[in-house]
Amino acid sequence: QYVATCNQWLAKDEGDRKISRDLTLHKQQTTTQKSNYYKVTVYTGNKSGAGTNSDVSLTLYGNLGEAGPMKLANQEDNFEPGKKDEFTIECQNVGELNQIFIAHNNKGLSAAWFLDSIVIEDLYAMHTYQFPCHRWLAKNEDDGKIARFLVPQSSTTETPQIRKHNQYKVTVFTGNKSGAGTDADVFITLFGNQGQTGQIKLDNEKDNFETGQKDEFIVECPAVGEINKILIEHNNKGLSSGWFLDRILIEDTQGHRTYEFPCNRWLAKDEDDKQIARYLVPRPKVKNNQYKVTVFTGNKSGAGTDADVFITLFGNQGQTGQIKLDNEKDN
Repeated sequence: QYVATCNQWLAKDEGDRKISRDLTLHKQQTTTQKSNYYKVTVYTGNKSGAGTNSDVSLTLYGNLGEAGPMKLANQEDNFEPGKKDEFTIECQNVGELNQIFIAHNNKGLSAAWFLDSIVIEDLYAMHTYQFPCHRWLAKNEDDGKIARFLVPQSSTTETPQIRKHNQYKVTVFTGNKSGAGTDADVFITLFGNQGQTGQIKLDNEKDNFETGQKDEFIVECPAVGEINKILIEHNNKGLSSGWFLDRILIEDTQGHRTYEFPCNRWLAKDEDDKQIARYLVPRPKVKNNQYKVTVFTGNKSGAGTDADVFITLFGNQGQTGQIKLDNEKDN
């Protein structure tokens, strides 16, 4: 028997206002708590400007699964410089903690945050984990990241296996239909044979997801192994929220494999089936091939071009996608 714990609202007027959730299945054991309480103590550093007004969220990862992201908030002035903030959270039991993901949304007048450390007490197992950080989560400090994976410093039990981190290059192709672009926030979740990433916002501070546009994002997260599906969604906000998604390419930079996820549908409340979230599965893997392409430019006056030239090959097993024709000569 398998159990998928939710313990959250599916409502537009409750919690985080989401009406869809991804749940992780775990084999039910009579000796395992279905839910658990954790005491989370967050220590903000003493540096100048160390405090943040942003919303802070936490995701727990353990040998029984993961829980989150969960917003950490119990008063208006959390995360002030040199301050200790304590939270008690109820969520599914993730077992022995092996890492956490701490992040903020970079909003507010003072968004930058210097996090000293986090201490998490498993109130069921009576075990305490310490997660040192000693770094900025800030767009204008350190490495510019506003989210970090942290691993426990020490444990009184055997150290659990830690999921390796990975870097994925996500390329999103918005369709060419009229009004295909979106102003909404777009999120992706990767699912693989070694787990899932949780919801990740696709944002590189550019004007993304415009009609006919290609947008690229570098995503750092726990490795999920061989990707078997993704969830792509948006929050339906903005003046033009409807989105026609052509396809998504995901390159596993460590596994040296690229996955293509065709969509060719609307994610819109007023188009198609009115869904703003879709699960996509990868196109079956096709062996790479080499093609010799010879291009003959005409002899007419002014027939040559200085523009970039692209080609796409179509066959009974799929298509190549757009390929730039460039051999560093004067073509």
